[in-house]
Amino acid sequence: MYKKIFVYTNTNCRRRLLDTKKLKLYFKKNNYKVIDSAKTADLIVYVTCAYRNEITEECLQKIIEFQHYDADLIVAGCLPKIEEARLLEIFQGVTLCTKNINDIDKLFSKNTISFSTITDSEAIVADQSSSLRNAAQNLRDSLHKLSCSIGKFFVEHTVHPHLPVYLYPSNPEFYHVRISWGCKGNCSYCGIKKAIGNLKSKPLQECIDDFKEGIGNGYSHFIITADDVGAYGTDIGLYFPDLLAELLLIPGNYKISLQDFDPKWVVRYIDSFEKLTDQSKIASINIAFQSGSKNVLKLMNRYSDTKKIKEALLRIKKWNPTLSLDSHFIIGFPGESHEDFIQTMDTIIALDFDMGFLYRYSCKTGTKAENMEPKISLEEKNRRMREASTFLQDHNYEVLSLSKDSFYAFYKK
Repeated sequence: MYKKIFVYTNTNCRRRLLDTKKLKLYFKKNNYKVIDSAKTADLIVYVTCAYRNEITEECLQKIIEFQHYDADLIVAGCLPKIEEARLLEIFQGVTLCTKNINDIDKLFSKNTISFSTITDSEAIVADQSSSLRNAAQNLRDSLHKLSCSIGKFFVEHTVHPHLPVYLYPSNPEFYHVRISWGCKGNCSYCGIKKAIGNLKSKPLQECIDDFKEGIGNGYSHFIITADDVGAYGTDIGLYFPDLLAELLLIPGNYKISLQDFDPKWVVRYIDSFEKLTDQSKIASINIAFQSGSKNVLKLMNRYSDTKKIKEALLRIKKWNPTLSLDSHFIIGFPGESHEDFIQTMDTIIALDFDMGFLYRYSCKTGTKAENMEPKISLEEKNRRMREASTFLQDHNYEVLSLSKDSFYAFYKK
């Protein structure tokens, strides 16, 4: 019987942060002592991430470190499925993949409160001691290692009202409502689908109840999050606009930010968006555009009608002029020509995005993109990232290098 449990994550992914908090609540409600140090724990539960190679390497090193402590270790999160072979090289213990996280009850069969009954829509409050300690010890460029310190700076200093939503998901001012798990997409570059599985939408009333609970607790900024937000409901006979319409009917003085919207859903639902009467409550929408090039989007196995995407986003801006339209883009995908790259830059300017992120392409083992040619050299990817930074600054954007030539944030000055 474990007495002291250390639940830990060093990712900046809001879904894994929610999972981490839910695990802590699960153990607390079942009368375990949840502590903030691995050194004195009987059990360490490590919630991992592996969407980029840099984060994978960091997680693998952390697993090696945790095995030096006098505690049992459970490796949870996305890494056990995305990097199954590499994990097995260093760890042969218990794993708990993201899509099977409810199986925690099988490992703790004597618990009286099941994991599925614990709320997973909540304000994410970071473990300040561990997060800041890691940032201080490692001083790495990676944003997820500096989420607390960088995020606090932007909360206090940024001129962009929504930038902290993305840089600082553990800001306690934001209340996260998770509406589904899993994804309907099959992007050629993405290994996350292995870990999160297919779409599983939360019942509509449960989403509404979660939102009302946040209002009842005094929150005024809500982050609607999921692995594939726009796909919500398509597995249970509903559509995302159905959910959004119900949320906007709830009385109160609040704002809503929509996360990780695939452009295909915006195109499909644009007419429904325009019919919503209280659009002023929508503070921001993050559109996962990824590339402004139709050719590259086809290679990515994503919706590729850039003309329709642009038309829909321009209608969104007209529908709600105060809304912050945000996005993120991948630079240096296999087969991306310099002309394709320029199309991405031109798209950012043409759509007048308020803020976004640029990611240097990082190839994941086992994805379709791994075998695509021609590959873009690291030198060329870095050069394009720097060119993008200069281009955006010349067009009145502030650009922040958050991880040397691999991860930039940009927002309007």
